[in-house]
Amino acid sequence: IWQVLNWLRRMVANMIFVALVVILLAAVLAERTSPVAPRSVLELHPSGRLVEEAQPLHPFDTLANQMDKSSLPGETKVQDMINAVLSAATDPNILALSIDASDMRGCDTTKLLDLGAAIRTFKHSGKPVFAHGAAFTQGQYLLASYADHVSVSPLGGVALTGFGLFQTYFKGLLDKTQVNFHIFRVGDHKTAVEPFTRHDMSAEAKEDGLIWVSQLWQTYVREIAVNRSISPDTLSNYVQHIDQHLAQVQGNAALLAQQTSLVDAVYTTEQYTQALADKLELSQDDLTLIPSHEYVRKMPTQTSTGPYVAIVRGRGAIMPGMRDESMIGSTTMIERLRQAKNDPDIAAVVLRLDSPGGSATASEDIALEVTALRKAGKPVVVSMGTLAASGAYWIAAAADRIVAAPSTLTGSIGIFAALPTFENTAQAWGITTDGVATSPLAGLGNPLLPLPPVAQASLQQLLEFGYSAFLERVMQGRGLSLEQAEASAQGRVFTGQQALERKLVDHLGDLNQAVHIAGELAG
Repeated sequence: IWQVLNWLRRMVANMIFVALVVILLAAVLAERTSPVAPRSVLELHPSGRLVEEAQPLHPFDTLANQMDKSSLPGETKVQDMINAVLSAATDPNILALSIDASDMRGCDTTKLLDLGAAIRTFKHSGKPVFAHGAAFTQGQYLLASYADHVSVSPLGGVALTGFGLFQTYFKGLLDKTQVNFHIFRVGDHKTAVEPFTRHDMSAEAKEDGLIWVSQLWQTYVREIAVNRSISPDTLSNYVQHIDQHLAQVQGNAALLAQQTSLVDAVYTTEQYTQALADKLELSQDDLTLIPSHEYVRKMPTQTSTGPYVAIVRGRGAIMPGMRDESMIGSTTMIERLRQAKNDPDIAAVVLRLDSPGGSATASEDIALEVTALRKAGKPVVVSMGTLAASGAYWIAAAADRIVAAPSTLTGSIGIFAALPTFENTAQAWGITTDGVATSPLAGLGNPLLPLPPVAQASLQQLLEFGYSAFLERVMQGRGLSLEQAEASAQGRVFTGQQALERKLVDHLGDLNQAVHIAGELAG
């Protein structure tokens, strides 16, 4: 009887699983096959952070999202929104674009500029763009500013704060807990290890950081000024003297935003919906909003009919082995590049990188595969996202061309390692470690043993060798002399504009420009 019950249990479980899969497929297929209603409005409603590649959802999470339309993901793939906006520009069923940035987090300027370029293309088609928010954070407002008409709720406003770069330091804590943090690095500007070695920011870190946030802020202000037809000085004055401006309007931030021309109107959500319908000459009942993520699924699948440019994306830290979309695994990336190399229909590859770097070994392995692609006669163009530094630049240097956004943070040509040991911490609590070994290195990796001098010297030598290999990769890939490469090395970071001036990148532009360049190289 127990065998029968166990068989029934497995059968019921399998039936439930199959039913869930069928429901999920039916929901997805229903969305894809149902046409876009005539006279619809595309709704751009990003949620969470903007990313190059969204992390895969568990099938049950996907099903839950299909069943609960109010659930919002923590990440939004920016390219999906760009594709939706560009497709809607020529879609006769789409009348206009409505932007709701209320659930977007952060201010990834580089990705927002790319999305903004697509919105401008939409506007050039003659279709209007509207935006509304209960209140706008800095990133939300940059997206909203691309609209023809921006409104905010009566109790809202536009919170512009400027950009800052702040770091938390743990040296005092490490001293109190008697943790020995062994730091090895090549490059005075390789400041990633500073939180473990200092109580404050070094002069080098402040120099690099101030240059970056200043240029980022200039880019932000310039874009808003163009979008809203106001002067950069007006925006700077708004931020620097916000307390005085608020006092003049008795704290009414929405009114202040309207008086400063940051918004065009102060509406409740209901008033915005009515105004949107009126401007499109529709009744509210006839106003149909289609979210961009649903619109993307309804878009016809594009099939290549000849040689084309493939886009391979890499996001996150660079690590050895297989990794999911939240990281760049060397094995995973090499497989993707190898598939492109072996596909006769692929004429060139654009490698889109958004990464702070990572493993030197993994970076070199990927760079070698990029070189193999080029030797196979397929040009490789690297398109840099928000961040393409350290190991990501190691990879990029192997490409035929590098395209960066003006606000991209890149460079960081240097190398470091950090290794904590807890022998003093353990001893303070009465814990000791003892034993025998055939060499001073036998206990390497035991955190309760001190790091022997021979290991410290060896690690530093390994890093010196790795740094030399990094410089060699940059010199060969970028056609620079040792002096030129060294002048941009030592861990220094640069904006895309600075990198162009130092010949670390070839062009300033977005992903579309990188694809265009790759196509030209492929002939």
